Amino acid sequence: MKKKVLLGIFLALISIGILSSCGSEKTTPATETKGGHMNVALYWFGETLDPALDWDGWTLTRAAVGETLVTVDENLQLIGQLADSWENIDETTWKFHIRQGVTFQNGNPLTPEAVKSSIERTVKLNERGENALKLASIDVDGEYVIIKTKEPYGAFLANISDPMFIIVDTSVDTSKFKETPVCTGPYMVTSFKPATSFEVTAYENYWGGKPALDSITVFDIEDDNTRALALQSGDVDMAQGVRAGDIALFTDNKDYVVKSTTGTRIEFMTMNTVKSPLKDKNLRLAINSAVDYDTIAKVVGGGAVAAKAPFPASAPYGYNELNKQAFDIEKAKNLLTEAGYKDTNNDGFVDKDGKNLEINIYGTAGGNTRANSTVAELLEAQLKNAGIKANIKIAENLDEIKKNLEFDLLFQNWQTVSTGDSQWFLDNAFKTDGSGNYGKYSNKQLDDLINKLATTFDVKERQKITKEASQIIIDEAYGTYIVSQANVNVSNNKVENMANFPIDYYFLTANTKISK
Repeated sequence: MKKKVLLGIFLALISIGILSSCGSEKTTPATETKGGHMNVALYWFGETLDPALDWDGWTLTRAAVGETLVTVDENLQLIGQLADSWENIDETTWKFHIRQGVTFQNGNPLTPEAVKSSIERTVKLNERGENALKLASIDVDGEYVIIKTKEPYGAFLANISDPMFIIVDTSVDTSKFKETPVCTGPYMVTSFKPATSFEVTAYENYWGGKPALDSITVFDIEDDNTRALALQSGDVDMAQGVRAGDIALFTDNKDYVVKSTTGTRIEFMTMNTVKSPLKDKNLRLAINSAVDYDTIAKVVGGGAVAAKAPFPASAPYGYNELNKQAFDIEKAKNLLTEAGYKDTNNDGFVDKDGKNLEINIYGTAGGNTRANSTVAELLEAQLKNAGIKANIKIAENLDEIKKNLEFDLLFQNWQTVSTGDSQWFLDNAFKTDGSGNYGKYSNKQLDDLINKLATTFDVKERQKITKEASQIIIDEAYGTYIVSQANVNVSNNKVENMANFPIDYYFLTANTKISK
């Protein structure tokens, strides 16, 4: 207990130092403002604030700095943002009407030409850009932007909502965008300290109306416990991504507001289907039958729910109609027997040809391959109950391990519908040549469905195809889908209009405010 108190004091002193240094850079002291100042904690920053680079646009979206042509709402529906209407002219042509009266944060007008230049810049700088849009050309026709794709691509509209396509003013010096991008959102960046914090102030000429706050300090606090302590100490007013172990600190407490929704992230394990005993489908199915998903979800807590499928129940892909992965220890043992494994020496583990069945599960201490220690211990125990020996291995970097297929199972944490659509996850994680298909899954029927999805534009039909693809993934045991994490945001009771979205790169809005 004494150590925890000392740690809290230490963190508070650090935070005061950070806030003092950041506060000295504000053009208007918080005490003189009308809308007030808020301190906010995110759980991750990009290396820069240039939305065209890597995944850095996510930070700008979370901080209500950048905007795209269309965006995704709380119900995973696409709605207009910088485009107020659009039309799918034919299978390869999209026509967007650019919202009138919008200006960049430097006062320059948002024009169709500016939109064209910004999107072309992203496609040039970000290797994900070309695949996301299949871009052939962009033309301007009066108040409209006409975008043509190289081939019919049903995911185009959803993909252009990706934060890498935040519209920026390319008429100015874009080399400064790593620190101070010029966007169209309600808040504009005034300074940036990589991996630490950045300052934003209200853009008073914002097209959606004057933002509720005058200024915000956005902190990068990646450690879960530190983020919670910052809330408790009052160093931050609102925090994104409060984890399960800390939620109890704020619930049933009148001093805080907790908002939770089932997210679209899935924690799962990829299965090596090439250089591993798991190339045997029966072994893969046995593992999936040995996992007690509901128990793990309860232990994880914090609103987490058992996944049992590649897309969460919060996504519109027929979750309740699927024949999902299910805990059945007897089925697991029977499948192992069918695969030729028996416990011949009574040591508690099945063996074959004199060798125990051992499964190496790899993860890292952080990031999207983080091996949650509690989940890892549960998995070891549950697999042991079926006679499978599981070894949890933590590595600093998994690049070579993935490349050389040295793993049997690989911890993963993916945003499965990052643009409100299933195409990206299916293309990358399950298609034969997918860049994130670390288990080297190859299934012609599944590939055909994913290819069909790419050329399908009707939303209901896309949902049906995704459901069919999901069932194949489950039936073939292409991965073990453990839990869907909840998105949990917490603020003190002075904060009003705190938003909460299934997709976790939406967070602050122009309406979020704080009372004095």
